[in-house]
Amino acid sequence: MISDLKSLVDPLGRTEFLTLLRERKLAFLPGRDSHRFETLLNWETLNYLLDSGTFPLAALRVMRESVSVPTNIYVRHGRVDPAALSKLLDRGVSLIFNLLDEYAPALRALCKNIARTTSERVCAAAVMTSGRGGAFKCHYDTEDSVILQIAGTKHWKVFNFPIVNPVPGMAERSPAEGLTPIFDQMLQPGDLLFVPAGYWHHCENGPHRSLHVTITILPPNGRDFMEALVSKLSLDDTFRCSLTRHSSPEAIAEHEKALKACLVDAIQAVSLDRFLAERAVSRPLEGVQLEWRTDQADDVQA
Repeated sequence: MISDLKSLVDPLGRTEFLTLLRERKLAFLPGRDSHRFETLLNWETLNYLLDSGTFPLAALRVMRESVSVPTNIYVRHGRVDPAALSKLLDRGVSLIFNLLDEYAPALRALCKNIARTTSERVCAAAVMTSGRGGAFKCHYDTEDSVILQIAGTKHWKVFNFPIVNPVPGMAERSPAEGLTPIFDQMLQPGDLLFVPAGYWHHCENGPHRSLHVTITILPPNGRDFMEALVSKLSLDDTFRCSLTRHSSPEAIAEHEKALKACLVDAIQAVSLDRFLAERAVSRPLEGVQLEWRTDQADDVQA
């Protein structure tokens, strides 16, 4: 049974995978057992979550090539209409189950273990597809993604010229001209594909129903570091004062001088080690969740 990072990436060692993660290098691990990932998720679990109403509709997205299907097409009286969803799947849409680790115990345990190992935010989603097309157009993600093919097949293309160290909120970019595939393969059940953040990719549904899990890993970055600093500065009287309610240019200049002096002192006193330690305490790594980006329809990328 897969319950930790070591068993997930076997036969690759845990240290080897963490090196890939740190260096953001694309990697493919062919499956030795087509049923390998079924202990994490299977069709029965997803059907139960949908039929029972356990899985929240707010976390379910129905997509095709980056276009969302309106909920009134597949929701009746506040519940998913299985027949409507089945018809949509036959037409090539994808169902995306965001934050699925909150509702699938085996996935939750795995994400918690990876979060403890990496000290980063980790969560999981599932993508169910069928027919021609894909959930999204060619795109890149700001999170590192571990793709686990559970059932069926899916054709993945990953391209050259990745965006280096992308972060949520950065200006949206279009694919560069001259992109060529550096990975072009049909994933089979049991296969694992590591797609680092910034790599352009596109998926094509296989001929039959397909199911894969995406485990996303998001490290803190310099912006998080600065946001923590700004949060602390907001406790300082100098930074809480209005910038517009001064009686003279001299008063404005004095306020500017005080702000700069306070900022310099705060930067000199800040510690990256302390920031990471405080972050670990204030954001317990068990059950941490990504804040989904609005620029990609609030979905994990497929």
